[in-house]
Amino acid sequence: MSLRPSELEQVVTEVAARLTGAVVQKAWCPLPRLAYLELRVPGRSVLLCLCAEGELARVSVAADRFPTPGEPAPFQRWLRQELVGLKLAGLAWRDTERLVVLELQSDESRRRLVLELGSPGGLVLTTEAGRVLMLSGEGLAQRRSLHPGAQWLPPEPLSSEVLERTRGQPSRLLPAEGDFLPLAEAAERLLGARDKASRAETIRRRLTLPYRARLKRSGRTLEKVRAEAARVPEAERHRQVGELLTQNLHRLKRGVAEVTLTAYTEQGVEEVKVTLDPKRTPKEEVDWHFHQYRRLLRGVEHARQREAELAREVEHAQLALRQLEALDEAALLAQVEVLRKGVGEDGPPEARPFKEYVGHGGQRIWVGKGGEDNDTLTFKVARPGHLWLHARGLPGSHVVVPLEKGVEVAQEVLLDAAHLALHHSGAKGEPRGEVSWVPVKFVKKVKGGAPGQVLYSREKTLVVRLEPERLERLLKTRGGEAPAVP
Repeated sequence: MSLRPSELEQVVTEVAARLTGAVVQKAWCPLPRLAYLELRVPGRSVLLCLCAEGELARVSVAADRFPTPGEPAPFQRWLRQELVGLKLAGLAWRDTERLVVLELQSDESRRRLVLELGSPGGLVLTTEAGRVLMLSGEGLAQRRSLHPGAQWLPPEPLSSEVLERTRGQPSRLLPAEGDFLPLAEAAERLLGARDKASRAETIRRRLTLPYRARLKRSGRTLEKVRAEAARVPEAERHRQVGELLTQNLHRLKRGVAEVTLTAYTEQGVEEVKVTLDPKRTPKEEVDWHFHQYRRLLRGVEHARQREAELAREVEHAQLALRQLEALDEAALLAQVEVLRKGVGEDGPPEARPFKEYVGHGGQRIWVGKGGEDNDTLTFKVARPGHLWLHARGLPGSHVVVPLEKGVEVAQEVLLDAAHLALHHSGAKGEPRGEVSWVPVKFVKKVKGGAPGQVLYSREKTLVVRLEPERLERLLKTRGGEAPAVP
């Protein structure tokens, strides 16, 4: 349902006619295939949306922009550095290659911003000569062999058959009275709301996935635990046989496979056939039955405790799911960080430089796996505003709490992260310890130091008394996608 080629041509022609000469005031790139330019024309500012996201692909004028998650993406920083202050010199739609090309210039600088709408889609910032300065996502680099410093080359043109199918389709753009850019604003009305709704549901799915997986795991485990907890009658049978054999020990002989004994019960006298192991002595047979009795009772007791733990886990997961299902679109989009993967966050958990745990309220907590992985976590994955923790004065893993921009860490989250910092340090197993915590921007690598060796300033120190239940809960959450419940 993305804009059709004819619609894109209409919008691009309109924007080029009305906004050529407009000055770039601000720029945003909240997601790898979505960018906004705020363009100033006499008397007003216009928010130009450039989206290469599959069926949501469009060029449009939006009333508001998609929220930017956490710290700005590198591509956003490049857009602001290179484009703010430049004028829009031209805008063109190249339908054979599915490209929108923006030419921007000032007296000293000329830049080109290319929106690629084919697969995988994305944005490329280049010089006037076509040298790549920055790409919006890894997809373009992998699929098109592009990288900063390379010469940008357009993608393969579409075949004549495909072009014939896409041309001549009727326009769905319905201008409204009073629009400054009627076609461009109609394009946003056509796809903008769907874009937000689609991304909100994607966020909801990603947030609920770990809890649904936990419910599934807990359900399978509960079946086994309940079967173990139901073995009391089996244990009782071993006890009764053991007592019966004890009463008739003088009648038992080694090497006999079966014996019939008289049992005096509340229901009266019964003749009971007891199977024996010919290899055991009578005393060993008695001991074996009592051993099975005690073993089964221990298993039942453990199973009942485990069943209670699983019930609490299920209750917690169900509560989290209810909270996530109740979130409206605005609340979901406020957690847009879930959609944007940082360096080292992509790929299977075993390939990441950190272990991921889930703390209070669904907050993700990252723990470095070792020296070099600690460096990667702190200096490549973590962003300046994230929270960094470490066991004070002891060797151990770097711990990072990825917080949204401007969000203060909750006390329970801080305690969760501190417990993990102590558990993954030389203080593991100790009843108490001290943990230093500080924003990542105040952590510096020691020049020439060993992997993971850092210096930090402006730290605060937390004295932690180990809470075994808290630590056990955290360790059970180690997994993949990061959930979050407000």
